[in-house]
Amino acid sequence: MIIAKKLGLEVEIFCRMVITTKMLFSNVLGHAAELHYEKYLKLKEIKFTKAPTDTHYDYIVVEKRDQVKRWETDTTNDQFLGVNLTTTHGNRNGPDAFYTKTAFDNLVLFDVGFKHLRIIPIKDVPTNNKYSDRLTGKYKLNRNAEEKLELFDKEFLNSMKVKNSGFPEAIEELRKKYKYTYLELLEKCCNLTIVEIDSLFTEDNFRLVVGAKGFAAEEHFNVFLEKNKISFRQDKRMYSKVDHWIKDKIRVQVKIPNERANDELHWGVKTHKSHGHGVGELYKADVFDILALFIGFKMNLNISKYIPDGAELKFLFIPIRDLEKHPEFSDHLKRISKIRKDKYKVNDLSMFK
Repeated sequence: MIIAKKLGLEVEIFCRMVITTKMLFSNVLGHAAELHYEKYLKLKEIKFTKAPTDTHYDYIVVEKRDQVKRWETDTTNDQFLGVNLTTTHGNRNGPDAFYTKTAFDNLVLFDVGFKHLRIIPIKDVPTNNKYSDRLTGKYKLNRNAEEKLELFDKEFLNSMKVKNSGFPEAIEELRKKYKYTYLELLEKCCNLTIVEIDSLFTEDNFRLVVGAKGFAAEEHFNVFLEKNKISFRQDKRMYSKVDHWIKDKIRVQVKIPNERANDELHWGVKTHKSHGHGVGELYKADVFDILALFIGFKMNLNISKYIPDGAELKFLFIPIRDLEKHPEFSDHLKRISKIRKDKYKVNDLSMFK
């Protein structure tokens, strides 16, 4: 598996990381839906064009703009196939959280296991109750008789419904019940081969790659701590800003550099949330104790802006007090922190003594 090697991970460890990290796994499933749609179109010998990045549709098919979605976990069950129709990028406050009624022409919706496909004209999608020019945020369709969930798909869906830190345990129980390796379970849930899953991690799908790099950095931090015999536990809460607890008292957040913010003298790192607006997007200045910045990815920006070519175990440890505060909100961090490349020693253990 090429992406695992480029992230410096064994394939089985990479698959475990993906399938037990709900945020990353959800992203993989979303891109898997697009690949399944491409396979469907090719099978039917229907010509298509992939849409540019950050448009509100994914493909142009027979002069129609198609938006591809997978089932939504919370609203999908034995009776209904649910879909989340809130937008995924940009300012998601107010009406901008929802698609306009002209954002695309067809909604392409895949059921659990990617075994059933529905193509729904946008005119049939309900209007938002609050904003008359927008689509509803949640949409549920009654199941047809032939769309009954198979046993594994039902159990997989139930595992996905488990919230927060309980999710890794739930997915692990599913894996053990069926005696799958992590690779086998990932293939089963995506209904794709590992080669096809590997193909999802491309320059075009840069958000998926960046997400995988972030979680891979946490895997490398586990190795670093184990190698140096430092006691720790990972924080599995989905939206926690603490990734690791060292000796049950030191709160560590693991980050990777933001390549666009790097320069000759500094590492740039995002110190803000993925979503939100204004102060709501910012980290509070006491949300963790130490930033563990993984600088071990071997990047060649002439080849790829996002995909590394291997990794080595290299961290910088920065106390949160050293990070710049926001100029308007002094109890929050700046959106992008600049860290001098010559200020901190690589793999300095003194922070954890």
